[in-house]
Amino acid sequence: MPRPRLDAPVPELHLSPALNGVKELMGNDIGTRERLILLAIDEMVKSGPSDFNARIVCDRLQVKQSMIPYHFGSRDGLITEATIWAFRDWSRCGISTIRRTKGTGEKRLRAYLNAEIEWAMRMGPVALLVQYPILSEPVRIQLDETYGDEMRRNLEYHLAILTDLVVDIRTGSTNPFDYDEHTYPSIDKAVINATEFLAATSISWAAHGIQMWVSGSHLPTKSFWTLDVPKIAVNFTIKNHIDEIIITAKGR
Repeated sequence: MPRPRLDAPVPELHLSPALNGVKELMGNDIGTRERLILLAIDEMVKSGPSDFNARIVCDRLQVKQSMIPYHFGSRDGLITEATIWAFRDWSRCGISTIRRTKGTGEKRLRAYLNAEIEWAMRMGPVALLVQYPILSEPVRIQLDETYGDEMRRNLEYHLAILTDLVVDIRTGSTNPFDYDEHTYPSIDKAVINATEFLAATSISWAAHGIQMWVSGSHLPTKSFWTLDVPKIAVNFTIKNHIDEIIITAKGR
């Protein structure tokens, strides 16, 4: 493939709308490295991480395949970067939804759960990759070594937010969430609000489970998504699942 001229226009990315959040997170200064990450996520949304072909990403961006080792060390390095950016998008999606939603703790929790589900539906197999990067042991190791601390802190941040939501639901208060992923309350607060923290953990697990299912990766029920009648049942089941999570939050 001929090398693009230095003055050649940069090809349009033509990304799936599912990647709008990741692109927004990257900001306005998106160079070749960021474009490769975005296109990698886009390809994995379409075909899954196991069949991901880095050559297609380079072809779409009209760059040499040597750009992969130059920017990421290897194909696995590119998948690692794609995974952490998708993870950040997942985190931002749910938390920003809570912060945007006005009203009671229950209303904010329902908005959070729906945002989690919608994100997983959009991202498909990438939603599974973000939580279980086990298809490639080198990717899992690299992700843990480079970003493991960030991912664990992020989970603590989510649990802090969910704990405060449970407190709001049970007391009728409205927490301002005047902290972020760097300044969230320490584990001491979890001890003070132990009952609410345990409920928040259950809520997190329940939300996680439904996310994995709606990603479309569950083979025994995959046909449900292509039939009209089961679709109605699926939507009802999801609504019922959210209702049960709200009951857990209320402590009844």
